[in-house]
Amino acid sequence: MPRPRQPISSPKLSSGQASYVIDRMISDRRVSPGEIIRYVNEMQHEIEQLEQRLQSLRAAAGGGGGSYAAAPVRRRGRPPGSRNRAKAAAPAAVSAGGKTGRKRRRRSRITPEQLASRQLQGRYLGLIRQIPASRRGPYQRTAKEKGREAAIREMQSALGK
Repeated sequence: MPRPRQPISSPKLSSGQASYVIDRMISDRRVSPGEIIRYVNEMQHEIEQLEQRLQSLRAAAGGGGGSYAAAPVRRRGRPPGSRNRAKAAAPAAVSAGGKTGRKRRRRSRITPEQLASRQLQGRYLGLIRQIPASRRGPYQRTAKEKGREAAIREMQSALGK
């Protein structure tokens, strides 16, 4: 006695792969073009049956289904309005021309003094990273006592730059 067939899950195919498989099945004479046309025509009939079923379910639910709306789709990430937001984001200004109405944090301008300090810090870090960790101590002390400019001059002379 033959065993009953187990249902096999169909593989996920892209549209290009599916087209190739159909062409290959036609050329191998496993399926005829007439059968393919029949399946395509049955698709419209199945859609009509599903629409009729939906209409009957809507009627049974009491109309347009307004009170039985589907649950909203959950988004990934932190839910909006959660407590762990950054505190700096609270006084955010509304973005100009924003279509979504999302709030945007205002960026303050940097002063020329801040810019010079950041550039100096960048030079200092770029040089200190070239020096082995075991020999960084004196340069860090110099930076604290005499300033970053002096530490940069010392590191440049030590590195030959």
